[in-house]
Amino acid sequence: MMTTAKQNRVAIIGCGHVGATSAFALVLAGTAGELILIDTARERLLGEIKDLQHAVPLAHPVFIHQGNYEEAARADIVVIAAGLCTLPDESRLDLLGRNVGTIREIVGRLKAAGFDGIILMITNPVDILTQIAQEESGLPAHRVIGTGTVLDTARLRAMLSEKLNVEGRSIHAYIIGEHGESEVATWCAARIGGAPLTDFCAPNCPDFDKMLAALKKTAPDILRHKGYTSFAIGTCVSRICEAILRDEMAIFPVSVRTTGQYGISDVYLSLPSVIGRNGVEKIIELPLDPQEKKDLLISAGILKKTYEFLRIREEKAAAEAA
Repeated sequence: MMTTAKQNRVAIIGCGHVGATSAFALVLAGTAGELILIDTARERLLGEIKDLQHAVPLAHPVFIHQGNYEEAARADIVVIAAGLCTLPDESRLDLLGRNVGTIREIVGRLKAAGFDGIILMITNPVDILTQIAQEESGLPAHRVIGTGTVLDTARLRAMLSEKLNVEGRSIHAYIIGEHGESEVATWCAARIGGAPLTDFCAPNCPDFDKMLAALKKTAPDILRHKGYTSFAIGTCVSRICEAILRDEMAIFPVSVRTTGQYGISDVYLSLPSVIGRNGVEKIIELPLDPQEKKDLLISAGILKKTYEFLRIREEKAAAEAA
């Protein structure tokens, strides 16, 4: 087994269901040379590490070990999966209040240790927490990204694949905006093998509104059945890390800080972005119809209001504690 690795270090902070599955997906992908795992539940973490190490001889060489924040600070990518999971029917605002303190502490410790790599946020609500992480870290926005709607987009493509009897990787359709209730399906820009979606499926296109409504119920349905999601989001994490470490310039709808796209600035939300070794290399504006653009602006407005509400609540709490 390898004892050292000099390149392609990935640290995962928070090794519950999502973090551990992300680590497993990275082992199977063979992209990372070293995995540094950090979790406050040390006994469970040791079990996860042993289990992962035993998969290595059947997968790819990778050095997996328990680490600390000083070691994580030397990683190329730090994946933050710490925090509490979404409860069935829980509002995003309630979840935000339960997780924001944890994320501030983690990012503060990384900053103190001198981290200068790329942060990939998984913890929900991912858009607001990615913005918090970027501001807390002081890192350039292109190096602090969230998984955003990568998973929602994969779910959409899986649904279209089933409906249209086309292999999912030949479908180019995106979910953008908030990772949540206000997310937007870009039907206008969707393509199947280069052909517009509506041309491909005519005259028997599915009801797109019903499809989006069903998509939004997917995560709550999985939570009710098994209590958490892990396989698909772990695969998303592995794939984004792979694109970064291999400098692929691949396109994913990750959560990024907007800089005027569609008239939206200074809010994190998901837009298709070119991902390489430096993080976000370019943000892509898709051609949206008027209703899709309106819905995206509504989504951005919800995120801005949520962020401002959080700031006011934190300031109030700080004043009361003083």
